[in-house]
Amino acid sequence: MMFERLKKNFINIPGKRIKRKLLVFESDDWGSIRTPNVNIRDLFLRKKLLSDTDPFAMYDTIESEDDVLNLLNILGRYRDKNGNHPIITTNFVVANPNYSKIRDSDFSEYHYEYFTETYKRYQGSSSTFDLICKGINSKCLYPQFHAREHMNFVLWMELLRKNNKDFIEAFNHDFFSINYPVATNRRENLMATYDYDSKEAFEQIKDSIEDGLRIFEEIFKKPSETTIAPCYVWDHEIEKVFYKNGVRFMQGSRFQQIPKPNSSQFRRRFHYSGQKSETGQTYFMRNGLFEPSLDHRIDWVDKCLESIGIAFKWNKPAIIGTHRLNYMGSLDKENRDTNLKKLENLIKQILEYWPEVEFVSTAELTKLYVQPEE
Repeated sequence: MMFERLKKNFINIPGKRIKRKLLVFESDDWGSIRTPNVNIRDLFLRKKLLSDTDPFAMYDTIESEDDVLNLLNILGRYRDKNGNHPIITTNFVVANPNYSKIRDSDFSEYHYEYFTETYKRYQGSSSTFDLICKGINSKCLYPQFHAREHMNFVLWMELLRKNNKDFIEAFNHDFFSINYPVATNRRENLMATYDYDSKEAFEQIKDSIEDGLRIFEEIFKKPSETTIAPCYVWDHEIEKVFYKNGVRFMQGSRFQQIPKPNSSQFRRRFHYSGQKSETGQTYFMRNGLFEPSLDHRIDWVDKCLESIGIAFKWNKPAIIGTHRLNYMGSLDKENRDTNLKKLENLIKQILEYWPEVEFVSTAELTKLYVQPEE
């Protein structure tokens, strides 16, 4: 525990200090399907192509109307000293595979559908986007761009064309995120969207980023100011693509995972909030977590409060990572409801311990980092 506290202090030392108690919630993976339903999850658990120790396999799925409504009900109950609700920066995956069109092409072409169309196909999700828009209008949610797809579609299509039996079986159930060791010299992670090992793969990923940013702006009627790379995997070339397309701020964890050519390893690079990239973008790194689905043995409220307190001690904004899977109930309603109670408890204690706290989105936070030092 002492070592963990030292780490939490260390990551807050470098960078600009802001003498306000600013708190940001960031939540990834919104819009993506991940595990389609309980029946498919249980089928692939039996086949040993999913693991019941993987919380994303067990809990993460497309947002239902109930999921969004329950989350908004909690966020809407509380306000900071400025009258603002806790606001979650919801990082969206704007497209999912269009299985029928890919099948019709005999795996020769990749096709996708907007996540808003995916909602319409899922029971209990037909009005989800309307509720998300209400959350945006009430300033409880603030959408940003995560990726076009939360998967390496280049690698996935290659596996399908090679008739990989496990991925073909998953495909036949409109499913891709099986836990299977991929035979490649890369990192064996199908969820790492921006991992690539050839110029041709990079060009396809580049086109998907530009297309995804276009879709985001079409759907949300404004461009995304920031982005976060799936699985924290990206390199300088990916940064340049985002910079060229107007994205000046990069969300992330404290370590960037940089793909190493012809290697099964990543090169890790430490970042801190306010740090500049070679391209001129500004990094914003999470310095706290609220992830109760990842390990039920941990007291995530206390863990998160400690991280917030340390950030504030160093006059740094508290940027809390809290993935979507914590608040999705279609695969496990009890897990969702338990986590929502924990979230409400966390918000109550934040307001009690730091009545001067200000809830802001990531996009609002970026504006403070282009101002002069305080």
